Amino acid sequence: MGFFSRLFGRKEEHQSERALAQFKSASDSALDDLIWGELGGAASSVTGIYVSQQTALNSSAVMAAVTMLAEDVAKLPWSIFQNAEGETRKEEKNHYLYDLLEQPNEWQNGFEFREQMQVSLILRGNAYAIMPRNGRGVPLAMIPVNADWMSLWTSPDGALFYRVTTQDIHLSAMLRRYGMPPLIPLDDVLHIRGFSMNGLMGLSRIFLAREAIALFLAQEQQAARWMGNSARPSGMLSTDQKLTPEGAKRVAADIRENWGGLQNSGKVIIGEQGLKFQPFSMNSNDLQFVASREFQLKEIGRIFRIPPHMLGDISRMASNTISQMGQEYVNFTLTGYTDRWRAKYSSQFDLKRENLSIEFDYTKITQADMTQRMNNWRTAIMSMIAKPDEARIDLGLPAEGGDAAKLHYPVNLAVEGSQASGVAPDGAGRPPDDASPARSRTLNGHGENHA
Repeated sequence: MGFFSRLFGRKEEHQSERALAQFKSASDSALDDLIWGELGGAASSVTGIYVSQQTALNSSAVMAAVTMLAEDVAKLPWSIFQNAEGETRKEEKNHYLYDLLEQPNEWQNGFEFREQMQVSLILRGNAYAIMPRNGRGVPLAMIPVNADWMSLWTSPDGALFYRVTTQDIHLSAMLRRYGMPPLIPLDDVLHIRGFSMNGLMGLSRIFLAREAIALFLAQEQQAARWMGNSARPSGMLSTDQKLTPEGAKRVAADIRENWGGLQNSGKVIIGEQGLKFQPFSMNSNDLQFVASREFQLKEIGRIFRIPPHMLGDISRMASNTISQMGQEYVNFTLTGYTDRWRAKYSSQFDLKRENLSIEFDYTKITQADMTQRMNNWRTAIMSMIAKPDEARIDLGLPAEGGDAAKLHYPVNLAVEGSQASGVAPDGAGRPPDDASPARSRTLNGHGENHA
């Protein structure tokens, strides 16, 4: 930090420009074109719709998937724990990171910070937070930065740096307040990557899947325009009589005035001259359009690895299948993100050296219905895995203490050699260790061996 503070000091701006010229932006590579897309984070598609973070979220399916993943990760309780074999985990509340997890900066709480970072990770494959430090090297805050505003640079010797390019007034003010240089060292940026091809930058999911997202957006726009501008009625008026030109014009004007547009949908026109109403049914093109929209909904679910029922499609799902897929969502989708968070925090803050770890609590999103929870606790208590008080606390009831705070052993189970009925001390009726059944059979009452 000292070298770069001198190199990029305000009094030596001419040195800053010369120094920046020696660095190379990652945007110079062909791979980064795949990562970042075009036009500052927006990528063109065959439909003519440009896909960016903002336009992708205009899709109801993308909005649902991103909101679900971001909120689920953000709402999981997590903390820093001291690792100890054979002992109950203990929260390390005196560690500086403990407070940063709850209050990463002065304008966001932990939930809001994780949610913003997670949205960036989902859409752009990268989540960034700048970490200014004090003189002892302890982070003072974590400042989230939109992935579209951050670029990765490398020095001639291969060292990595980050550069923020934005017109956001608040972010620029925060960087100035903490005296962050134009090129921020790797150690001062919390960078959570998605899956990557070069190990440095995560791949943008919305860029890779831009055609599927653009097609869904195009279908939504087409349906909206059809509803807003179409003059197609629910049926047709016909007559065996010949209409005069004036009468035909008057009927056409009535149709435009009373049938055209969404506001007139479902209206009935009273005809004359023997006019008869013939209702229309959906043709094959209409049915194909509806089916294609359902397919695109599932396509978006595949992109973000979200089960269809969580996006509102339960047309072909049984209740037992929904329960199973909900568990698979936690196991195969959600933990993919939480494990990235855990691994990055562990390496960024060197937690392993201090025998510490970040742990997420998944019980908030894996809780079953009340009946299932009661059955689960009953089984756990009878299996000597849980205590009655633990079940009461989980179900929102006060702890009883006493025997309820102990493990309960069923009467038909006992430790080997114990007197399970409780009417005699442990070991009662058991022969001495030196008197095996075989030896007892070979001795008579006088101690003589007749074998």
